[in-house]
Amino acid sequence: MNRKLYLIFIALVITLRSFGQNYVSKELPLYNVLTDTDITLAKFDSHSAIVLVYTSIHCPYAKLYKERISSMSDQYASQNVRFAFVNANANHPSNKETIKHMKDEANTSNQNVLYLADKNHTVRKALNVEKNPEVIILTPISEGYRKVYQGAIDDSPQSESTVRKNYVQMTLNSILTNKTVPLTYQRPVGCRIK
Repeated sequence: MNRKLYLIFIALVITLRSFGQNYVSKELPLYNVLTDTDITLAKFDSHSAIVLVYTSIHCPYAKLYKERISSMSDQYASQNVRFAFVNANANHPSNKETIKHMKDEANTSNQNVLYLADKNHTVRKALNVEKNPEVIILTPISEGYRKVYQGAIDDSPQSESTVRKNYVQMTLNSILTNKTVPLTYQRPVGCRIK
């Protein structure tokens, strides 16, 4: 009997730990480079989902996805999904990705896609983001957000014409139709965040 209680306890601990890893605080800070304002994830409470796309101005993989992300943002805007590029390179001394550089980059991007800076890597560390580009898809819950997907945007970084699986679209379509998300993680391909 004690062994049975022990196994139930272990299962409960694993479940709680999994929940904790998928829970994201609304108070995580970001910086809107176009409006020069500090924000938190709470700004997106009213959206069905928020898609955070970690990016870099100089990463060749991130550049390949700029237009694809803009197209998806336009595609899902009417369904209350918000896309945002997030750049975590502002404080690295060797990078030429200052807030000013990010603002210039944001001005050349689709205005439907926010451009945010993760100045102190607070959000990157909380979400365990390692690469540019890497996507995090969050949905609002009463306690904050639930992380429903993390990883690659699709299965063909170098050529949009050869994409067979678009992981972002698969996830968003499942969220918007109240279906189980088919995949919660897919290893991203890109430049390592320093």
